Amino acid sequence: MRDDPQLDVAKIAATLEAGYGLVVATIGYLTIGYDLSAAVYDVTAVDGEHYFLKVRSGSVHEPSLLVPRALIDLGIEHVPAPLRTQLGQLWRQLDGYPGYLVVLYPFVLGESAMIAGMTENQWRTFGSTLRAVHDSGLSERFKGQLPVETFALPSASLVREMQVVASGAALESTAAARFAHFWREQSTRIEQLLTRAEAIGSMLQTKSFELVLCHADIHAANILVGDDGCILLIDWDGPKLAPRERDLLFVIGSRISRKVELWEEDWFFDGYGGVEIDSSALIYYRCERIVEDLGEFGKSVFFDPNMSEAASAAAAALATNFFAPGGDIDRAETVIHKHST
Repeated sequence: MRDDPQLDVAKIAATLEAGYGLVVATIGYLTIGYDLSAAVYDVTAVDGEHYFLKVRSGSVHEPSLLVPRALIDLGIEHVPAPLRTQLGQLWRQLDGYPGYLVVLYPFVLGESAMIAGMTENQWRTFGSTLRAVHDSGLSERFKGQLPVETFALPSASLVREMQVVASGAALESTAAARFAHFWREQSTRIEQLLTRAEAIGSMLQTKSFELVLCHADIHAANILVGDDGCILLIDWDGPKLAPRERDLLFVIGSRISRKVELWEEDWFFDGYGGVEIDSSALIYYRCERIVEDLGEFGKSVFFDPNMSEAASAAAAALATNFFAPGGDIDRAETVIHKHST
């Protein structure tokens, strides 16, 4: 659950009217999403239309908006694209808040797959849609605009920084102090995880992979199951060019956001089709995901002054779950699906 950033809704409404010609009746904050740099809102216009609004801090990453637009233009369904402003842009600066921008989407009634789950047909649609993304050929179009996989474990430096923070000065927040204590207890295991992931990454750097367009965060919380039964692959905030294992991480043996059962994997691959999967790449991505999340949770709990005690405690709990017996760290190198090689 995200803390409400307490942005001025009158300024949000003024921005939407100036940029989109949208006259707002109500704006409601939604306590959903894992992106700590974005807040989302349910916007109702005076004509009764509903919209989904994302307010993001920091500079715009244009490919995150251009990629879904390009996929739709190719005829790939089940991908939402942002609405254009009156000037034809896919985003707009938030008036009165330097460094903040707004992105507006049609509102789709439904729940995330993390909550709603998916039917057999919806899993097949997920598989066929992700295969269409991977086979879209857009990797060439966006070359030079999207990050390219290097297997360099980019979050390792942040986690090592958090290691130093956890072992250093006292922290005022009770949740942060408890998390630091837990981190100190697990410091050896964390360093072992980093060392192992870096070794696998170095090995993978010597191999040749087909680089495809990847969503790069397509877990159950980023699949919207509409009330009409349709699914949408949402939150294209960090697409990258990578081996397809980067996305298949969230299906094969995954427990990210929601456990994927073996029969659900089979349904997915019914739609996705046959493919050889490099098990070492899959293991690397599992480790990388844990390292990335550890770093982000640590940074938020230790340094974000705007996080409440409850939000800090919740973030710390998510991180500590990685270390539980049979948890993500224990399972990182196991439960490789029959589709792997």
